Amino acid sequence: MGSVPSRPFTFKPADRGALLRYRVLAYTTAVLLIVLVFVGVPLQVWDDDLWVVRVVGTMHGYLYIVYLVVAFEFTRRLRVPLGWMVLVLLAGTVPFCAIVAERLLTRRFDRMTGGAGDPALAPAVER
Repeated sequence: MGSVPSRPFTFKPADRGALLRYRVLAYTTAVLLIVLVFVGVPLQVWDDDLWVVRVVGTMHGYLYIVYLVVAFEFTRRLRVPLGWMVLVLLAGTVPFCAIVAERLLTRRFDRMTGGAGDPALAPAVER
């Protein structure tokens, strides 16, 4: 995701909340898109069953709009360069990419805050 910006980053408690909101929406959007692409579309094509596409597609569509707002806010807080910001915003449209983008932004957040991320968000192995 590039180098950490030279301007000092001052950690605020609201930044932890922004990280949590971004992570939840990134995983939710990614899982819905994976279900849509790998379950809904095959059911639609091979079985003419539109139920999964309609329900999951609609949920993904609405949550993707919320993801765009939250991801934009979070990338602005982290001072992510414009090109990377666009890639993060588009990550919700490609299966598995939102998960990769979330991992990269969480690592950037941890580097910028000196590992001051929420301990509850850390993997159990690191505790």
